[in-house]
Amino acid sequence: MEIKKCNDCLIEKSVEEFYIKRIGKRGQNLYTSRCKVCQLDRNMKNYYNESPEKRKRRRDLCSASHLLRKFGLTTEEFSAMIEGQNNKCKICDCELEQPQVDHNHTTGKVRGLLCKPCNMSLGLLKEDPKVLYNMISYINDNL
Repeated sequence: MEIKKCNDCLIEKSVEEFYIKRIGKRGQNLYTSRCKVCQLDRNMKNYYNESPEKRKRRRDLCSASHLLRKFGLTTEEFSAMIEGQNNKCKICDCELEQPQVDHNHTTGKVRGLLCKPCNMSLGLLKEDPKVLYNMISYINDNL
């Protein structure tokens, strides 16, 4: 068992208690200098010592890069979609608190914005129209 000393707590621990930083040139694992416990503790302290404005800015930057990377949408395009839908879900017409980008998982094409329950429902049903029709029939037959 390989042992490594944490630079924060100064305790020798198994390398399994450290995050892998990267794989070295010879294929060996290179580990972080802090153990997982110390690294998580440090991350939490940094997070809670940030101002709320800085946390919001970081969240907004993460959201913007996520929208662009995953859906090819800029924040301006996303905002325009919200406005175009009057901040309503395309399926149930409820107010969008946390708009979810709905997209075709095969083509990647963005279809619109949904509320979280509608988006999750489509995903759980694997976007299969036959299943959706069967559900509608089931509900209508059992009213």
